[in-house]
Amino acid sequence: MLGWREPSWNRALSHPAGETVGKWGHTMKKLLVLALVAIGGLLVWRKVQSDRAELDLWTEATGSEN
Repeated sequence: MLGWREPSWNRALSHPAGETVGKWGHTMKKLLVLALVAIGGLLVWRKVQSDRAELDLWTEATGSEN
């Protein structure tokens, strides 16, 4: 039996030149998380603005008329 041989793509990841592949993947994960946080912040901001506009409209409609 010759034994199990590591696939060439796996060897590339453990090779010093393959370190850039690992760093690139780590950077992409950071960018993905940053994009998701930004999208979440945008959605929260839009919800707050919508709620403020609705409150202003409600206040105007039910306000006292002097």
